[in-house]
Amino acid sequence: MVTVSDFLKNLRAIDFKSLTKTIVEENEKAIVDLNRRDQIFDKGIDAEGRKLSTYAPSTQSIFDTQDNGSDMGRHKPTGYSYNLFWTGQSYYGFYAYVRGLNLYITTNARGRKLLIQNGGENIFGLTLENQNKVNWQIIAPKINEAVREKLL
Repeated sequence: MVTVSDFLKNLRAIDFKSLTKTIVEENEKAIVDLNRRDQIFDKGIDAEGRKLSTYAPSTQSIFDTQDNGSDMGRHKPTGYSYNLFWTGQSYYGFYAYVRGLNLYITTNARGRKLLIQNGGENIFGLTLENQNKVNWQIIAPKINEAVREKLL
């Protein structure tokens, strides 16, 4: 028979930082897509919800989703707009990682420099809405599952 003491001992044995890091690693694509797809590509906003100055929604009509079954189109932007799907190295280089209690999203050094020049320092990161999605739809359910397994 499991006692309350056993439950507490088992609960204290859970390394939540390590568990969260693993969850982020296993769900990295979904997390970075909230930044690169939902925020930057679909909405043209940074992590603070501000419009990206070099983003041009009108260029979306140029985008060709039928090319190779990938997110990248055949056409290149004309003029002033910057679009992650036309510059695949920056887009596909996005990754998420946990350091301490914080979640970070970035890309390779070259892409990072280019994106910051075009969109500002806040181009990386998640809006409050997307932070809530990560916390409550991705991380919390997995933590709950791990805690239940440990306590049983």
